[in-house]
Amino acid sequence: MAPFQRDGWKKQYLWREANRNVFSRDSRLLLVLGFALLAGIGVSLVAAFQWNAFSQLLVDSEAKGRNIVIYQGADIAVPTKIDRSSCEAISSEPGVRRAGGISLIGSAKFTQLGPAVQVFSVSSSLLPELGRVDAVVGSELGYTGVDRRFLMPDGSTQSVSQGHKEPSGIDLGNAMSVPFLPTQSSVDRCIVVLDWFSEVAESVPRLSSGLVATGGTLTSKVSFTDSVDPVETFLSRLDRFLPITLGILCGVMGLVVNRFRSSDIASYRFSGTTVRSMFLLLFYEQSLLAGCFTASSALTLLFVTNYFVDPSSQVLWTFEGGLAWLVVSTANLWLSRGDPSSLSKDR
Repeated sequence: MAPFQRDGWKKQYLWREANRNVFSRDSRLLLVLGFALLAGIGVSLVAAFQWNAFSQLLVDSEAKGRNIVIYQGADIAVPTKIDRSSCEAISSEPGVRRAGGISLIGSAKFTQLGPAVQVFSVSSSLLPELGRVDAVVGSELGYTGVDRRFLMPDGSTQSVSQGHKEPSGIDLGNAMSVPFLPTQSSVDRCIVVLDWFSEVAESVPRLSSGLVATGGTLTSKVSFTDSVDPVETFLSRLDRFLPITLGILCGVMGLVVNRFRSSDIASYRFSGTTVRSMFLLLFYEQSLLAGCFTASSALTLLFVTNYFVDPSSQVLWTFEGGLAWLVVSTANLWLSRGDPSSLSKDR
């Protein structure tokens, strides 16, 4: 127990000494400090690139109809009506971005658009623009404008806006969309847009249980299914462990550099520094370096936040990388317990 006896070092003095050893201009740890800062920045930049590519992949898949579920009658010959309120209520369910009903009204001639334009009644919970205008013109009809007056087939003028390009499954690009009348209590189809990370197989039966339908049998179909789930592929990638890997490598680098500081460690020991204080000093040094690694990564995240769907998840990985560094640094106990005479000869 003798090597762990107490000496004159207090913890605040050890922290002050560690700070001087890490950040002084002639410090032997400057190389490790520089590598820690670059590694922290690199971790966040690599993660931002990965998340940006992943987000773009999901956007492309969503345009094809990924995570879009359509509930409708199983047999066209048997009319099936879905209760409108039960359909629109799905929009408040967990994992649902928007949901609502669609019913075909028929075709009409519009002066600005031409003849035989299909007109649909659409829930504002599915097409949010209908909450502020009287009608939405499909993005493929060549009409441009926002909140402009529009001549309707019955001779009235209403405010309309150009619709956004909708994904496959919400086929309103070549149609005019109008809100449901208050008296319309049923819809032909109920369309649900799930968020990117929802499990479709689990969501479909759960959401259908809340729908009320009359007439025929209700069925569901997914507009598009990826051959390989991009979310599962992204979450199971090995390079998500990059922060931890770099944290371990930086910790090993710190051990190697400390091995070449054996004469400095011997000087501390000859001056009366105990094994306990020597270990704490080396651990505090590595804590400051690991903190610089974590801080540089976190600060970099502030500049690339827009590339992440969930930046907080990357912050967690960064802290785990710093923790991995500290775990590796506990091996400095081996140097702390070394014989001062042998350490002084080992340069």
